[in-house]
Formats: sequence, C-alpha cells, structure tokens
Amino acid sequence: MRQLLALIFSVAFLGVLNGAQREPAKTFDAYVIDVEGGEATLFVSPTGESLLVDAGWPGFDGRDADRILAAAQQAGVKQIDHFVVTHYHADHAGGTAQLAARLPIRHFIDRGANFSDDERAQYGAYSPVGAGVRRSEVKPGDSIAMDGLTVDVIAAGGSVLKAPLRGQGISNPFCAEFKPQGADITSRAADGGDSRSVSLFLTYGRFRTAIMGDLTWNKEFELMCPANPLGDVDVYLVSHHGSDTSGSPVLVNALRPRAAIMNNGPRKGGAIQTFEILSRLPGSVDLWQNHYSVSGGQQHNRPEMFIANLSEGALLPGAPAGAAPVHTGAAYWIKLSARADGSFTISNSRTAFTKEYPPRQ
Repeated sequence: MRQLLALIFSVAFLGVLNGAQREPAKTFDAYVIDVEGGEATLFVSPTGESLLVDAGWPGFDGRDADRILAAAQQAGVKQIDHFVVTHYHADHAGGTAQLAARLPIRHFIDRGANFSDDERAQYGAYSPVGAGVRRSEVKPGDSIAMDGLTVDVIAAGGSVLKAPLRGQGISNPFCAEFKPQGADITSRAADGGDSRSVSLFLTYGRFRTAIMGDLTWNKEFELMCPANPLGDVDVYLVSHHGSDTSGSPVLVNALRPRAAIMNNGPRKGGAIQTFEILSRLPGSVDLWQNHYSVSGGQQHNRPEMFIANLSEGALLPGAPAGAAPVHTGAAYWIKLSARADGSFTISNSRTAFTKEYPPRQ
C-alpha cells in the first residue's frame, strides 16, 4: 500500500513539475503603436506594470488615443502607471489630454519646463493635464522604478549621460568617422525640442532596448563619444520616426542591434538615409516598419510581412489642393516580446507574421 501511495505521489509530482516546465516564460512586451509618424510605444513589464512613451497627435476625434487604448486593452493594461513625454511637439505630447480621458495616468514623467519656441504652444496644452497627479522631472542618470525592469534615463533637456551604464564605457570606433549636421539640415536641429528629448535605455535580464525620442544626430555624438556608455541592444527602436536628422552611424553601429522597429508614417520619417544606415549593419538586421514609406519606395521598404500598415489613407473632406492623404481607418502595431535570457519575438498584428530571435551568442 505504501509503495502504491508513493508511486501515485511520484506520478502526481512529476505531472505538476512537467506542467510548471510547460508554463510560458513571462515576457517584457512592447507595442509600437501606429500614430502616423508620431510616437506612442507601450511597454508592459512581466508583472503587468505599464510605461507609455508619448501619446501621438491631437485631433481626429481622438484617433491616436483610441489606438493606444486598443493596444492597452490587448495587453491587459487598465491604467498607465508611468507616462513619459519625450518632448513637447504635437506628434509626441499632443494626444495627452485625449488619452487621459480614456485611461487613468498615475505618473507623469518629463524633462520639466519648456525652453524652446517650437514647443511653447504644445507645452501649454500638455502641462495642465497632469495637474494633481504625481509628476517627475528627470535628467540623465536618473532611473524610473518598474518591477522587474531597469529603466535608465540617458538623455533629457539637452544633456546626455556622462557616466557609463553598468559594465559599459568602451571606446566607440565609429566616432572618428562622425560628420555633424548643421542648421542647414533642419532649423531646429541645434537647440529645438528634438535635441532636448528624454531618451531611455530598458533592460530585462539579458535583453536590452533603447527608445530615443527625437534626439538629434549631433546629440547622439555627445552621448556616444568618445566611449559608448550603453553597450549593445537587442532591438533598436529607430530614432525620430526614421528621419534623416537622427539615427546616425555613431549611434546605430555602436548599439549593434539584432532587429529594429521604426515608428514612421507614410510620409513622415522612413528616410532613405535611415534605410541605408540600417542596411549596412552586419548580420542582415531585420527592420520592422509601422508604415510603408512613400519616400522609401520599392527599393528601400522591407517586404510587406515586416510592415504593419500599407495604406496611406485618403484625403479628408474639404482638404485643400495638394493636401496629403490621412490614415484614419484601421491601424496595426508591431509587438515585441522579450524573455530574460535575451531571446525575443517580433510580430506584425496585421498579418500575424512572427519571427523568433534566439539569445545573442
């Protein structure tokens, strides 16, 4: 009888053990949400804590806020625990009020008061939304407390990280070939809101990624030279929608990503220069796009299975001659799911195409 009971116990124990071994590993998830060349990326920790970076554009009856809400519902997120505004341009901070009307926001995080003329109007609209709610002003070297994740601030307010992150700080060989961009490239490249962006470096176990906001080409040099303070990333969330005023080789080459995700619009970002820089990375790095890029054309856009949204949309009623189409219909996102061992998957919600990436060797 004792032998029989022992056998039953052993079988039951092995069944529980095998069941536990079959439990899917908890993942750190990111939803790169289509806001038509703006920014909205929702990060969800393995315990369900949420961090949203930017809220897209205002207007369009809350189009971008609705798209963020849809991704949050898919992720099981009922509130935004931490909301980071990288800078105060309409395509990043503009949707804040409409989002707050749809989802509770518990913690506002930004770089503090506005200093740039190109951000003045949007800062005035953004600032009152968080009145009475916890608000933090961050600077390089600060961190954002999240369960199971390490979230480091690497740039903010025009300053960049001075001390390297844990175990980093090796010489960056790409600094020698850096060519600065001047004011002729863009009128706001030198000291506008883009250059003051809050940029973050996120770590989950062995997995690492970075989201730069619109940090500019020249500020990337300040951050990454003469030594690389960040080390490698597994996934590069492409800077500034893939515009040609960010995403320099001194940043991208040093980060050595294994995949990249670009939150571009059909006619915003997705610059040919960005495609070319990413194409020259060693190892045939996959680029996932939130939109087909009109400027990129057939030569540069990736295969359709890597592109979440193909439609440019349609002209709005009463649009003036020469106006660009507007994408207000169904929208899809790119989802990243990372494991603590450094492996991850990326999937396209339009096609359900998913690719698995093993841990870095």
